Amino acid sequence: MVLQITEFAAEDLPYLVELLNGEYRNSDEFILFSEERVLSQIRRRHLNILVAKEENKVLGIVGSHFHENSEKDISWLAAVRGPDQETVENMLVTEVEKDPNVKTILTLIDEGNPKINNWIKRGFELQPGFERMSAKLNGVIPIPEIGRDVILRTLRSNEEEEFVDAVNAGFGWQRLELGDLEIWKSEDPPFNEDWVQLAEIGGKIVSTVVAKPDTDAIKYLHLKRGYLGPAATLPEFRNRHLASALTARSMNFLFEKGMDSVRLGTSEQNVSSNALLRSLGFRVENVRKIMRKNLRNT
Repeated sequence: MVLQITEFAAEDLPYLVELLNGEYRNSDEFILFSEERVLSQIRRRHLNILVAKEENKVLGIVGSHFHENSEKDISWLAAVRGPDQETVENMLVTEVEKDPNVKTILTLIDEGNPKINNWIKRGFELQPGFERMSAKLNGVIPIPEIGRDVILRTLRSNEEEEFVDAVNAGFGWQRLELGDLEIWKSEDPPFNEDWVQLAEIGGKIVSTVVAKPDTDAIKYLHLKRGYLGPAATLPEFRNRHLASALTARSMNFLFEKGMDSVRLGTSEQNVSSNALLRSLGFRVENVRKIMRKNLRNT
C-alpha cells in the first residue's frame, strides 16, 4: 500500500463527512455529520486535518489540535473499513507524531471501547479521563451559603480580560483567550455575559462558572439542555463553597431560561468536584478515558 498524506482540501469534504459518520455512528448521542457541521467543528476546535489517499482515493482522515504544554490532541481518526483500516489509521497517527513541536500526544476514547487496544499497540498509555455528568432541572435550587465578603453576580461587558485571566489562573494554563466570549455569542445564541456567573471578593473575580445552551443537543436532538463550563476558582480561594454556589446559580439560570437538564465534564480524579456535583444532583452518564503517549523527554 502506497499512501499519500496531504492537508485537507475542499474537495475532500464529502469523504470526510462519510468517514466520520461511519466511525462515530455508535457513539453516545450521535449527531449525524453534515458538511456544514464538520466545517463548523473544524473552526471551533482549530482542527488540523490530514487526509490519507491512495491513487486520489480518500482512505482515512485524522483531525488534531494543539493542547496546553506542547500536547497535541487527536479529536478524529477514521478510515475506510476493511483489511487495511488499522494500517491507514496507524500511518495517520504516525504522521501527527512527526510534529517537532509536540512533546505529548493524546486522545479521548469511551471506556470499554475495543479500539483502546489499538491505541495501546501504538504505544499509548491508558489513563484516567473525564466523566460526562448530567442533572435534571426541575426547579430553582437553594444556593449554598458562602462568606459575607463574597459578591455573587454575572459578568459585565467590560470585564472580559479579568474573566479570562481568572479562568486561566484557576486552570493553571491558557484555557481561554480574549475573543472567546464573542465566539460563544455567535455560535451559541442566546449566550451573552449574563450567562457567566462569578464570585467577587475585594473587587476581584476569584471564581466563575460559564453556562451555555447545549447548542448541538438543542438543534439536532431537540433537547432542552444547557451546558456548564469552563468553571474555575483561583487556588487561594478554594474550599469556600464558591464553586458550589456558582454552579447552583448557573443551574437556576438555565432552568429560568427553559432548560430541563444540564450537562458538563469533569476529571475522574477530581474527587472534591465530583462530590460537589453529586450533591447538586449530577450523575455520571459515561466516562472518556485518556490515551497518552510521550514522544520526547524534553
